[in-house]
Amino acid sequence: MTDKNAALARKSAYKLVLCQLAVAGVIALAFFLAADAAAAKSAFKGGLVAVIPNCVFVFFAFRYSALNNANAVLAAFMRGQSLKLILTAVLLAVVFTQQQLVPGIFLTGFLLTLLAQWTAPVFFKH
Repeated sequence: MTDKNAALARKSAYKLVLCQLAVAGVIALAFFLAADAAAAKSAFKGGLVAVIPNCVFVFFAFRYSALNNANAVLAAFMRGQSLKLILTAVLLAVVFTQQQLVPGIFLTGFLLTLLAQWTAPVFFKH
């Protein structure tokens, strides 16, 4: 992978995170219009629980170029994935302890934001 390709992949990864954040905002707006502010907050928190760990992963995973050191790239990907999973579990635990949470709507926001990540290859082609 050339440095130009690595930069393009990094840029696409950050675009995906911004797209996920936009999806979380749209979901929260939809729940605000359809229900109330508590539902909107729960949906947005669900989106953030999906977006924040993904942003951490992107930061670590695309930190190095494979031209420099393939082992550093592999280690960065592994570190990023580990931190993403740990952070997701911690954020889920923290959010589920909150009083004003609407659990079903929170999980809907979380899953729809993750779905935006899974469908990314359809929309983000190099």
